[in-house]
Amino acid sequence: GELGVMCHAESGDVSVTSSGMRALYVGVGDDPFELLKRGFAHVAEATGSFATLDHKKVPSSIDDFGWCTWDAFYSKVSPDGVLEGVKALRDAGVPPRTLILDDGWQQVSPSPPDWKKKKTETITPSDVIMQEDEAVEKEANPLISSILNVMLAALTKLVEVYYETFVRKAPHGSIGNRIWRFLSTTVLKGQLWNFFDTETDFNRQLSGFPPNHKFQTSSDGEGVSTLQSLVSVLKTQLGMKRVYCWHALHGYWRGVSHELGEAVGVNVTQVRPEPSKHLLRIEPQLAWDTVSLFGVGLLTTASDLKKFYKHMHAPLVEAGVDGVKVDVQSGVSAVGGGVGGGPHLARLYTEAMENSVSEHFSSEDGAANCINCMCHSTENLYRYKVTSVARASDDFYPTRPHSHTVHIVNVAYNSLFLGEICVPDWDMFHSKHESAGLHAAARAVGGCPVYVSDKPGNHDPALLRKLVLPDGSILRAQLPGRPTRDSLFVDVGTDGVSALKVWNKNSYGGVVGAFHVQGVAWNFKTHENEILEPSPPPVTAFVKPHDVETLRDLEGPFAVWLHQSSTLEVLPDGNSHIKPQLNHREWEILTIVPIQSNGEVRWGPIGLADMMNSGGALVQTGKLEQSTTLLAEGEDGGLTTTTAEFSSRGPGRFVAYCQPAPSRILIDVGGSLVTEVPFSHNEENGELTFILPNKNREGQGNIHQVTTVWDSPP
Repeated sequence: GELGVMCHAESGDVSVTSSGMRALYVGVGDDPFELLKRGFAHVAEATGSFATLDHKKVPSSIDDFGWCTWDAFYSKVSPDGVLEGVKALRDAGVPPRTLILDDGWQQVSPSPPDWKKKKTETITPSDVIMQEDEAVEKEANPLISSILNVMLAALTKLVEVYYETFVRKAPHGSIGNRIWRFLSTTVLKGQLWNFFDTETDFNRQLSGFPPNHKFQTSSDGEGVSTLQSLVSVLKTQLGMKRVYCWHALHGYWRGVSHELGEAVGVNVTQVRPEPSKHLLRIEPQLAWDTVSLFGVGLLTTASDLKKFYKHMHAPLVEAGVDGVKVDVQSGVSAVGGGVGGGPHLARLYTEAMENSVSEHFSSEDGAANCINCMCHSTENLYRYKVTSVARASDDFYPTRPHSHTVHIVNVAYNSLFLGEICVPDWDMFHSKHESAGLHAAARAVGGCPVYVSDKPGNHDPALLRKLVLPDGSILRAQLPGRPTRDSLFVDVGTDGVSALKVWNKNSYGGVVGAFHVQGVAWNFKTHENEILEPSPPPVTAFVKPHDVETLRDLEGPFAVWLHQSSTLEVLPDGNSHIKPQLNHREWEILTIVPIQSNGEVRWGPIGLADMMNSGGALVQTGKLEQSTTLLAEGEDGGLTTTTAEFSSRGPGRFVAYCQPAPSRILIDVGGSLVTEVPFSHNEENGELTFILPNKNREGQGNIHQVTTVWDSPP
């Protein structure tokens, strides 16, 4: 427009002002991905506040299959449930190597209504009030109680109808919005507290650092009795390599209780923030969330935060926990009013968190074992100097059917930005779900961790085995998955014709995922996903080798393996297309490799045919080599031998392109032993397949050294 670019910045604290700031970086060039890389490098150097992914070490957990307890149990997680979930996945043939123990292991107040208090935990004033209220209710006249309950139920229904009709979708500042905001801070405040207390955990504060009673003693005195013993069983008996525990950046959903602060000698400031009008335009419900209504307990000095994180992480280290998932990060940057502003508060917390993670949860190579979660404000992202994994979207919502295509769109496009700072985490998913295939395919090309949150026994083992090898490792692509150039500036969710294409790099060649994600988009007026077209028509994805940025310098030809159709095609050059047609929520993954030539031999190793990211199996690929063995003296000519050596992870069906058929294929079977294996070859399209056996030993998915041999007679 005529006004050009306008930047709006706010501190979140009326006492923190500025007359100017460095706010905008502009780069110009014809390679969007190089522009992003160069731009982030310049900004990181200029600000000194964060490091780009190129300068960080990444935790080994991102290359192993994981299981998160959240959707399986929510905050009702227990040691028995954890063991049941891990065993179920092992029995399904997809053993998890990383466990994320999500919300539900910490001491909080007020205690959830279904908790039975243990003597080892502190009884808080809130608990006493709840117990007194329960006693009064028991003594009340039954008839009066019955009448009151009927009236309360009718009033509750009336309030629910009003909220759904006039408030939930209303914009900030509307009449319905203002009336509800007034009611929520006055006559309905007590009822909202009861709702949050019984239906959610958002009204609770951290009240103790050791694990809660569920992870201190078992109910029957047998089996796993502590967090430490749970971790020990997971690692020594169930093959788990590492355990992460969840916590909020500021302790818990509403921060830290005043009593806990006094107990450990830190000053807890109870803040009741006033969200800015700009934030409320995006999310009006922040005006009546638990933090706005009831306040949040914050620490506001570096020294207190250092002590806080030492107390919070020490019990985890003692229990043998290897890392943390740090949630609610952008929530901290939104509550800085009266304490120096959101950016200031985010800097204090993030620096203290990273220092503690580096001290307590670093792997041998120096990588920080940490997953940053709900961290999308730049106040957080521009502070990551050490941690190298960050969530790329809102949650996976298993019960919101219209959220799944939008989720895939969000993680892909957000990774353009996030992928220069951290490895984008595309979140957990359910393997047994109507959109499970869509999510699994996205993770296969996303270059991201792969972990599910299935309930114990509720799995699709066949789907998971397309992502996870028998030893629990995954075939992760090497870069953050991002939209292809021709997907950058089209609306893959609403234009009705475009497929989302996501590209990535493997050790040899690359991969492109094509997704039909039309029909749903976020509505900024109603603050929810809106169905624009319930049954979008099919779309055609135009996939070419040069969609993979790292193949753009190669002319061709290329071999292409289509996962869904299990077919092999050959393209003569980088701009030739394959055109899979996709119905709504359908997908296809295309593994693309350059074809080598030497003499009469043409060769292109692809990978494990039945894995979604087939090419992720290749570890190292050599060039076609040719040698000649002279015949005996007095005889003319010689024997020409062409060989292709490569290493691949397994086990599984390996697929490659070659012409002509090889003379033999040799595979190492351990030590110095080599065996010749049978193979099949399709003379028409050059498809070569053979089986990589299971070596029955752990370690990066059974790496095999393979030699393909072509003998040419004299």
